[in-house]
Amino acid sequence: MYARLLVESLRRGTRRKLLAVTAVCLGTLGATALAEVLLASGDRLAAELSSYGANLEIVPGPGRETLDAARLGELRRIFWRNNIVAVAPLHPLRVRLTRAMGTSGDPEGRGGAANADGEERGRKVASLAAGASTVAEAVGTWFDHPLDPREAGFRTGLPRTRPTLRVTGRWPSDERPEAALGRRLAARLGAGPGDRLLAQLGGRTVELAVVGRVDSGGEEDDQALVPLAVVGRLAGQPGRFTRAEVFAQTNPESRNVRDPRSMTPAEYDAWYCTAYPSSVAFQIGQALPEARARVVHGVTGATADVLGKLRGVLLALSVVALLGAAIGVTAAMTATVLERRLEAGLMVAIGAARRRVVFFFLSEAALLGGLGGAVGGALGLLAGRWLGAGALGVRVPWTPVLLPFALLLGITVALAASIAPVSRALGRYPAALLKRADA
Repeated sequence: MYARLLVESLRRGTRRKLLAVTAVCLGTLGATALAEVLLASGDRLAAELSSYGANLEIVPGPGRETLDAARLGELRRIFWRNNIVAVAPLHPLRVRLTRAMGTSGDPEGRGGAANADGEERGRKVASLAAGASTVAEAVGTWFDHPLDPREAGFRTGLPRTRPTLRVTGRWPSDERPEAALGRRLAARLGAGPGDRLLAQLGGRTVELAVVGRVDSGGEEDDQALVPLAVVGRLAGQPGRFTRAEVFAQTNPESRNVRDPRSMTPAEYDAWYCTAYPSSVAFQIGQALPEARARVVHGVTGATADVLGKLRGVLLALSVVALLGAAIGVTAAMTATVLERRLEAGLMVAIGAARRRVVFFFLSEAALLGGLGGAVGGALGLLAGRWLGAGALGVRVPWTPVLLPFALLLGITVALAASIAPVSRALGRYPAALLKRADA
């Protein structure tokens, strides 16, 4: 009987009920679309923001000036190894660069360091007419190098830790004495891809083939980027580096990080098992005890601020959409209850408990909210894919798990918006309800 009354009630006053369903549908549509975009784009946006600079760096520990590049393979042994996206060791060195005006007879660019007695270096220098010369910083690094020889498939280098660098030509090979010159340095030397340079430090000389020109707008414009092995030969420190930058996928974290030694066991486990920059740096320090790993707060702080503000904006938009839906449902249910005061008064007059009558109207509102939530959730999934691709450039996958939440959200909004008008309208005695309805 109760179900029959409910069905018959839904069949009447379809215009107002359609208004309520539409209001809930629009509210849940906006909330579902924004939630889908946030879920799908959170990691992508974090990666995009972090990619403008490495968020971790490794430096020598106390009493050390350089570190062994081969030890960086230990990063593939830490708990958060899959979050390590790229690593690039760096060894800057001030050298004299001279543009070679002739040819070395080595068209493949495989020239090497001179012998200590200077005979081979003398032959190379004699075959090259000296051009423009300047003292500049040569930065030895990796370009496409396996982080761990046991995992040849994981290759990394500077182009992956600094993806915003623009190169004309190509990046140097890690196995050849090649160089990519910064824009301003290339202009001073009058050199570009296809030219050759002599890099000199003390009694050591390496001939370099210029294969690219880098334009960054930063310090790289005044540097020569060369393979780590080249700087190692010039410095007499093969396989060593002075600093390494690490790009890791991490969760946003504030700068005020507690010392792990002051944490309780539960706090420590939660912190250690969350991909915070500080916890990843801590684990790197454990894997490389001879080094110190630290967080680059300029990058991580900016990432946390931007992502926090973005989430706040999306949350505020969702709340506004749901408030608009609640206002629409309140108006529709108020009109419906006022229109049906006579029916409500008769139900109470013939013995129905007032709470059962209230429950009857709220059941009707819940059904309308569930219908609006289901339709709004389905449309929200479509809108989320469109919004992610069009506004943020993010491919948003289907997230059907949001549909039950959209349904529950629609019911919650409809009930919350209906309780006040229904309770107020049915809070009178039956005689007063019948009298006002008859009037």
